[in-house]
Amino acid sequence: MGARVQLDEVVRSISEDDRDAYVRLLALRQGKCWVLHDCWVLVGAEPPGWVETEWMYERYAFVAGRVAAADLALLYSDSACNAMTVGSLSVWSPGAASTVTVERRPGYSRLDRPQLTFPVVEYALSPFDQTDRQLPHMMLVGAGGAPSFPEPDSAWRAFFEGDFSLAGRSSPSSDLAKVRIADRAAWIAGVHITATELTVSVEGDAVQGTDLELYGVEERTVRRLDAAGPITIALANGLPTHAWLWLKRGTDWLDYRSIDPSSVWTNQAGRAGVEIDLPVDPVAAVEALIASGEGPRLEFKQMLPNRDARRTLKTVAAFAIGSGGSIVFGIDRDEVTITGIAEDKPSTQMRDELGNLLRAMVQPTPEFEIKEYRPDGKLILVLDVQPGQSPPYGLVTPGARDKPLEYFVRRGSNTYPAQPYELRSAVLRNGGTTEDFSTRRR
Repeated sequence: MGARVQLDEVVRSISEDDRDAYVRLLALRQGKCWVLHDCWVLVGAEPPGWVETEWMYERYAFVAGRVAAADLALLYSDSACNAMTVGSLSVWSPGAASTVTVERRPGYSRLDRPQLTFPVVEYALSPFDQTDRQLPHMMLVGAGGAPSFPEPDSAWRAFFEGDFSLAGRSSPSSDLAKVRIADRAAWIAGVHITATELTVSVEGDAVQGTDLELYGVEERTVRRLDAAGPITIALANGLPTHAWLWLKRGTDWLDYRSIDPSSVWTNQAGRAGVEIDLPVDPVAAVEALIASGEGPRLEFKQMLPNRDARRTLKTVAAFAIGSGGSIVFGIDRDEVTITGIAEDKPSTQMRDELGNLLRAMVQPTPEFEIKEYRPDGKLILVLDVQPGQSPPYGLVTPGARDKPLEYFVRRGSNTYPAQPYELRSAVLRNGGTTEDFSTRRR
């Protein structure tokens, strides 16, 4: 949770900043005026993929533009009589609440949209009047090159998050604005890990005098930095477990990063600017996967499918319709322990038979990969199913080829028959049409 500060402190800080601010906002028409409803701001650095944009609708305006940071002070005062210009639009402020939540975020924070590579200080401003924050429901037909949407939340996700799917779950928060101030003093720009050394790239305008700390269970190291650039730390005993990096000045952190290789399995390391050139320990990989537990993208099976293939393959179809997922064979689902698969035939033959079964029963066939692991000598097969590009994906009924395909979706850690609206959303999300859906069902 962030701390609470007074609004005038935030306004004073912003008004004294001489850098540019990159603004992305949603305004609603009230009479002849456009009134701010939601706003994201980054001060002091250009966001990745930045493009100045205007989407204009009858009662909605989405605008991305660059202004002087000092001009934001007018917009975020406690008065409802202030306005500013972003792009070609003059936007009025409804007035902000007197207290503001402030929180410091590290680089590559997963909570940031878009994700930023450097630390920020984020101010979350609430509207003075917090009633009636629901967006008026209507179809948004865009003027000129602005895209059209069936309802406003889809337009918000597309403009603010770059998500043009019509089945997304995020929606505008109750905040009036989120203002992020880029902290360019010093940050961890990249990390490269090998079996014998750790190289950390530190960037920033005030790196001199900072400390880089490697924390681990077995070993801890601190290096004083004189300038920006790469710093190499020898790993005589390999990378310590539960490894973290802290970039600090005195008792204040400037940036930090978890560099535990177990995150390689879920690909979190790559998304945090951490490159790991280490052989993957199959035991650690499977244990990390088991520890994450069953959920929307993971299921455990003790045995490979045979006569009861339908129970397994309906989950494959559900993964393909959704966000993809993995099925791990050789795991006791109740005890969540590694039991292994009985090897009554070569493992290559098992993999081929599983792949052929999937191709025969899931139509169209999604992209998939079958990986083999042997922790403690026990055979584990992992079936990775990619999100499908041509949904919906259905299950063929054996011996009844003329029967319509059956469709399934993942809800939590279970698989259920799909509802019609879920299938339509999956098709539209990938640029299809309802005609595509109707044709596939026959």
